[in-house]
Amino acid sequence: MKGTSVATVTKNKALRLPYLCLSKELNMSKLVLVEDDDDDIYFFKSACQNASQPLELIVLRDGVEFVEYVKHHSVHNTLFLLDLNMPKLSGFEALESINEHEKFKQMLIITYTTSSSDRDINKAYELGAKSYLLKPNSVSDIQHLIKQVTQYWFELNNCPEEVS
Repeated sequence: MKGTSVATVTKNKALRLPYLCLSKELNMSKLVLVEDDDDDIYFFKSACQNASQPLELIVLRDGVEFVEYVKHHSVHNTLFLLDLNMPKLSGFEALESINEHEKFKQMLIITYTTSSSDRDINKAYELGAKSYLLKPNSVSDIQHLIKQVTQYWFELNNCPEEVS
């Protein structure tokens, strides 16, 4: 399959990444990683590059960018992986901020974090996260996680119709 450019939003700039491509067979079109750590982003992109299924990946660098993205873009058929510990606006604060938007009810938000605290897990679910995943420690483990997540959410899951 031919690769297409994919927009990545960082610091109010869109970067074009030539190595990922979209598949028309997917039920969903986007995977949005909300992550502030450069190393985590690098390893996640590396793992996506080797994914068995082509992905459109968008990277947002903090909770503020995430909230702005939600306000100004369609979130239908988009899977969000949200880090909890970020500058400016934490993942929890971002969830609280978007909770009032009509779009929020249909958003697929998975927390993607290093915290295994029961308190954090419970709070994430209370704020509307659909799943809570711990960040893997290696690129191969990230690849395995991406494969499982995309298989479930992109192939097996049925999304509701878009709310206008």
